[in-house]
Amino acid sequence: MTIMKIYYTTTSNFENAKKITKKLLNDKKAVCINVIKDVKSFYIEEKKLNEINEVILIIKTNLSKKKIEEVLTKIHNYETPLIIELKTSLPNTKYHEWFLKNCK
Repeated sequence: MTIMKIYYTTTSNFENAKKITKKLLNDKKAVCINVIKDVKSFYIEEKKLNEINEVILIIKTNLSKKKIEEVLTKIHNYETPLIIELKTSLPNTKYHEWFLKNCK
């Protein structure tokens, strides 16, 4: 049974987000990807507060966590990207049918 999975990652700029998106879609590794630009991220590194702009990618796919990590780490511009699976229930029936049709 094909199960829809949703993964979340961020990248440093829109060009890299487009590169990741096009690669995943063209290689049939994802069915749909939401790209959210101009996100302000704050983090601590080496005891210093940092502030950067990022782009969020929400990836809808049927790939396992291991497989999406393999694919993303090859094309991601971050040395240590966050790749996390968002746990969810099934989507509405019509979307799920569309997803299954386009996974092939």
